[in-house]
Amino acid sequence: MPPIVDLCSDTAFNDVAHSLLDSGFAVVENHSIPLIDLEAFYEAWDHFFTLGSPDDYPADAASQAGYFSPRLAETAWGAEKQDIKEYFQYWPQGPIPPELKSITEQFYESVFLLTRQIMAGLQQSTPESLWGRLDRPFSDCLSRSETMLRILRYPPLTGEEPAGAIRAGAHEDINLITLLPTASMPGLEIKPEGQEWQTVDAPNGSIIVNIGDMLQELTDGKLPSTTHQVVNPEDADATRARLTAPLFGHPYAAMKLSDRYTASSYLRERLQQINPEELQPVK
Repeated sequence: MPPIVDLCSDTAFNDVAHSLLDSGFAVVENHSIPLIDLEAFYEAWDHFFTLGSPDDYPADAASQAGYFSPRLAETAWGAEKQDIKEYFQYWPQGPIPPELKSITEQFYESVFLLTRQIMAGLQQSTPESLWGRLDRPFSDCLSRSETMLRILRYPPLTGEEPAGAIRAGAHEDINLITLLPTASMPGLEIKPEGQEWQTVDAPNGSIIVNIGDMLQELTDGKLPSTTHQVVNPEDADATRARLTAPLFGHPYAAMKLSDRYTASSYLRERLQQINPEELQPVK
């Protein structure tokens, strides 16, 4: 498991950078988002998923915003089984249930600002050679209009799930960098290159940071985008839902990642690989 980094320590960003270079993941605590706010956010959204009207906010192929039912959940690239989950994708100014607008906007802003802080610290704590393709400071590459908050709910298991299906199949994130507040229950595993699966048992209220494929492309693989998954719980835990809310940090669409890709072309290619046909990006 990645080391746990105290963001208030004098060596915090060096420690985060070392962990990300080593495994593609880091875990931070003593950050700016109180546990009580995270718990309130999960409670509000769980109420919406279970007692609200999520079907009133269906996602569409053009915007990719709104509610993805379990039937429309993504399938990890290369996986045979669809993930066991439902989720709501939110961008600023995007559709949002009125009763969740205030708490979601505040949560988004808090995690967005923390993402910028970690991106700035990462650039300062790593060799300049990693950042030769940038035309601006790395933290300024983060686009508010492109960065998405996904509120995820993995429902309790019924025993009728397809054989081999898990809550989130083995995958890598598409974006630059992800901030993942600890979920309401365990399940996350990572597989750094050349190693076995490892359970990420992060402290309650901490935030998991991981590198996405876009940043791996930008740095020619120096910052690794590490495979991860969410496994099914067992025994009594199987009757519990799991809530989490990753912020997927995306750059401005025209950002050049490499000679092969801009951020926009890379995102379109990946969404065509993982989304159901009816929710693939509009050509």
